[in-house]
Amino acid sequence: MAGLTRERPPSPPHPEAASMFTSPSLPGIAAGLAAAAIWGGALAVTRVGVSGETPLSPADIAMLRFAGPALLLLPVLLRAWPRLRQVPLRLRAMLLLGGGAPFVLLAGNGLSIAHAAEAGALLPGTVPLCVALASALLGETFGALRVAGLAMIGSAVLAVVAPSLGAGSEAQWQGYALLILAAGLSAGYTIALRRSGLGPWEAAAFVSVGSVLGLAPFYIVAMEPGVTAATWHDIGCQAAFQGLASGILAPVAFAAAVRRLGASQAAAFGSLSPGAACAGGFALLGEVPAGATAMAVIVSGIGVALVTRPPPGRKRQPQE
Repeated sequence: MAGLTRERPPSPPHPEAASMFTSPSLPGIAAGLAAAAIWGGALAVTRVGVSGETPLSPADIAMLRFAGPALLLLPVLLRAWPRLRQVPLRLRAMLLLGGGAPFVLLAGNGLSIAHAAEAGALLPGTVPLCVALASALLGETFGALRVAGLAMIGSAVLAVVAPSLGAGSEAQWQGYALLILAAGLSAGYTIALRRSGLGPWEAAAFVSVGSVLGLAPFYIVAMEPGVTAATWHDIGCQAAFQGLASGILAPVAFAAAVRRLGASQAAAFGSLSPGAACAGGFALLGEVPAGATAMAVIVSGIGVALVTRPPPGRKRQPQE
């Protein structure tokens, strides 16, 4: 009809633009950033507790980390118990070993020897390396970028441990070995968390209560609790950060990141933890990392980013 123009229907939004608003990646990214920052800071806070500045021991740190969350999350565990019983026993064991008291004891003893920056490169920085090695044993193949990333992580680890090996420092090497072993347990936790299908609060409740039940008898009977000689300030600081931040907020945030982004993409945020540990060690203890350690932190972060980068052309699939 004359004088009238036909309006064109609005163009459909570009798929990438639409995904910015509909994709679950933004909450997942926020959760991953929060977990990485908290766990990186936890290395420095744990280092303060076990470095001799306080009478606390790694066992004390473990109890302070899990006792409070166990009490708070016990109702969650009771409601989720029928669901937890359906999770295979080996996965439950991996969750407890890699996210519970055994991991904290290993990391705490390693941190009583190694500095926070060194722990940052050896612990969260090597978790993706451990995951990749386990995946390779299961037959997974890697592209060129992932191989390059693994090589960078390996070179960062060598840069940290080589000076102590050359100097013949047995104690330093033992600390490094404990941290690498803790990284292996943490990798197992990441794999089990993905395969168990547990929700963030369910996993945190199971790990916290299970850790207290497993550790408390030995802590009371066979160990010498350092909390009896520590000041209320030291106990309060460790309990607040270890219990609330590391024991509840970080595990829940990381589990949420795994569910929304997938395990490998969530693990990429571990590349931020070494930097956070390095900054925390300097702020809390005045520990200035050596040039090789600082470079290892940077190289390890880049390597982790390459290892966990999705292959070209593959869309990110969130874990359900």
